[in-house]
Amino acid sequence: MKKILLPVLLYSQALTAQTGLWLDAGISKKWNKALRSSLELGYRQNTGKGFDRLYLDLSHSAALFDGFKLEGAYRLVLNEKGDQLQLASNLFSNRYQLGFNCSILDALDIGPKRLDLSWSSTQQWATQTGKATSSIWRNKLSLSYDIKNFPLTPFLSAEHFYRWNANVVYTPTEVLISGATVQWRYFIGATIELPKQHALKLQVGLRSRASGIQPLVRASYQYTLK
Repeated sequence: MKKILLPVLLYSQALTAQTGLWLDAGISKKWNKALRSSLELGYRQNTGKGFDRLYLDLSHSAALFDGFKLEGAYRLVLNEKGDQLQLASNLFSNRYQLGFNCSILDALDIGPKRLDLSWSSTQQWATQTGKATSSIWRNKLSLSYDIKNFPLTPFLSAEHFYRWNANVVYTPTEVLISGATVQWRYFIGATIELPKQHALKLQVGLRSRASGIQPLVRASYQYTLK
């Protein structure tokens, strides 16, 4: 009975939640076989509710060997106020990321070349005026398959968010800090192969937080400079 009720409850929660609409576009430049830089502009809102955030993201990656690369990123974010877009210094936040991405099958030199199984692990810090610094460890598993002579590359992913300072308790003698899982995020979708250096990624998903389960729809456009 529990096996039947749990999916029903999850589905009903997703239906009543505000769907998140995520749109982003970016350009990237591959300097050589190992180094790549990217610039991305993103917009997010909750349908039927309003503006969520606007951000500018700068990232860089360096491949150390086959299937393994280091990644770093900085993101400037304009957050919502009452679901409205307003320009105010206290609504801006800064996010810093440092981590790695490992293409497991490529690193081990096993499996079909068109199949990709990747694990990314990222430490993330975020600061905003009037709020405590957020420290989050993100781990993501992704699976994709490049279908031969077909313009779609289907993929799916699952990501876990662990906040190191999720719980802060002040006592007369010390400050007690403990961590907790704050989010799970799941996506399924496909990358559409467009002419030349263009690429379009479409995906739908869910994210589970303490506030509930939210459906997500995301569209991402990428242009690669020669």
